[in-house]
Amino acid sequence: MSAATVARPLALALAEELVFASNLLNELAYDLGSNSETLRRHMASIQRIDYVTQIQLAVAGLLRVDDASDTAIAAVTLQDMVDRLRATLASLEQPSAAA
Repeated sequence: MSAATVARPLALALAEELVFASNLLNELAYDLGSNSETLRRHMASIQRIDYVTQIQLAVAGLLRVDDASDTAIAAVTLQDMVDRLRATLASLEQPSAAA
């Protein structure tokens, strides 16, 4: 296994861990939102928890595909995440293109 790849079984196990962590965060957000005072005071923070879970689930989905190509990235429903992924991939590819 090269430094640039993750073994398939590990990628699948990591995806499951991300789903597990997302479920924990989702339960936390639900518990916090169940209290009207907490919900009123911390609505934006609770929404950020939901956003983090969406990112985690999207990453889990990408880890599950055999080849996380641009097509797989384009299927991610969080456009800002798609933009960040594409920008990061482009910056990582620049040094090898210049070599």
